[in-house]
Amino acid sequence: MPTRTRPRRRCLLLVSLSLILGWGVTWRLAAAQIASAAPGRVLYVNNVTGNDEFDGLRAEPDGDGKAGPFANIAKAFAAARTSDRIEIANTGTPYRGGNTLAAAGGTAEQPLIVNGNGALISGLDRVPKEKWTPVRDGIVATEFWPMSNMLKGYAPIQHWIGTPQIWWLDGKPAPNCTREDELKRTEGGFYWNKPLKQVWVRLPSGKTLDDAVIQIPVHGTCICINTDFVTVRDLRAMLSWNDGFDTHGTGKNIVYQHCIATDNCGQGFSVHDTTTALYEDCLAERNASSGACDVNECFSLYRRCVFVNNSFEAGVYATESSRHVYESCLIVGNQPFEQVWQKNFSGMTFVNCVIAGSREGKPGLVLLENGALHFRECTLVDAPFVCRLNDKQCGSLSILNCVLARCAEPFLSIPAGTVARVQLLNNVYFAGPGVQFGDRVFTEADWVEYQKLSGLDKDSTWLDPQLGGTFEVNLGADSPVLALRKAKPPKRVGAVLPASVWDLYAKTRGDTATPTGIVRAPAP
Repeated sequence: MPTRTRPRRRCLLLVSLSLILGWGVTWRLAAAQIASAAPGRVLYVNNVTGNDEFDGLRAEPDGDGKAGPFANIAKAFAAARTSDRIEIANTGTPYRGGNTLAAAGGTAEQPLIVNGNGALISGLDRVPKEKWTPVRDGIVATEFWPMSNMLKGYAPIQHWIGTPQIWWLDGKPAPNCTREDELKRTEGGFYWNKPLKQVWVRLPSGKTLDDAVIQIPVHGTCICINTDFVTVRDLRAMLSWNDGFDTHGTGKNIVYQHCIATDNCGQGFSVHDTTTALYEDCLAERNASSGACDVNECFSLYRRCVFVNNSFEAGVYATESSRHVYESCLIVGNQPFEQVWQKNFSGMTFVNCVIAGSREGKPGLVLLENGALHFRECTLVDAPFVCRLNDKQCGSLSILNCVLARCAEPFLSIPAGTVARVQLLNNVYFAGPGVQFGDRVFTEADWVEYQKLSGLDKDSTWLDPQLGGTFEVNLGADSPVLALRKAKPPKRVGAVLPASVWDLYAKTRGDTATPTGIVRAPAP
């Protein structure tokens, strides 16, 4: 059996995890102290009855032309002082995006609170007549260069991908064309001419720029926090030309709770620079990049979050030297690449997560480069394979107490020279051809030989985990895998997501983003 040493990078990841969990304790303590701390002011925002000339100190206008709510979130952000509370009225009319809180923040004892009350922020707006220039044959053009970073640099695709729906003409969804000749045949069609960084529109017969209402994403990130000790709650962001919710700069202890980001041109959530951020019970869906993309030297923790059906990157994506923890999260159905991207020297830890792809010839489940990936008590299913290590890179992989199931190719490909940076322990394998170690694929029949040769997968076994529930990816109450809890010491294998995560997943099923708000799918 070869001797294996634990790589230094994994140790660094564990140190990072400890730091993040320590910050989690700070966040919880701060939350517990809010009730006893001296309150700041309450600022009100209402985009129906408000006015940015008001003082923002009353929920409704007082009749004197001075007292009353602000009309815009950006005005409240500019007026906020340390530890204030901002109450955003849910009027049923979308607020405009491009709101950055960069000055006032909070304290550990009294965070600044942004309470959304379920309000919707949209980056969509009408492009004025003077912004358009004629092209030819009834086609007009305006500048359009959204923050869809992967798509912008992806040479095989030179047009908008169609998901999410971001083109609107006279209040109705407009066709997405993929070539100029298609646009010429399509009245009211839109074509993103990526090489020219423009969107082209063919006006319908009888329409002019005077009477055609053309709407596209023109406002940036719906909510961006660049300061310390801020909690944002219960907001929905859509149709931004950038991301839904962001952090930037050096801000610490930034918390997003119950926030939903759908149909944005960038990521749903993104953490940058050296910020530390916590996302709880948040959802990212149908964004034209990853559900979450975290970069630079930031730290983030995602709890009970859902990343589903994002359309042109991974479900979750970490790069550079950033560090991240995902706890009790659902990552499923993101296209067209892997569900998880670990790039450069970033580190990602997944605890009690379900990560599901597609068995229909799509890429593998996770991509590992030169950083660290750690999975504990996770369910990894429904892809050609889970992960392939590359002996030309130095990434480390740890999979402990997990279920790996339903793959057409070997679950893992482990070159012999990479074994020192791989840790596999107490896993359950089911419905797949085995694990490739070196040049050989080891199956259930020769599993003991594989364990001896590789030194990997001690206490791992093959059995039917009896997955059930939505997607048949959650362990059922009668699963033999759950019975492993009775072992001494207790060993739980595979993910059991809380009911709140499945409720969150179901929350936006069939929703449609429109210029006037969200159209809910009819109840089944």
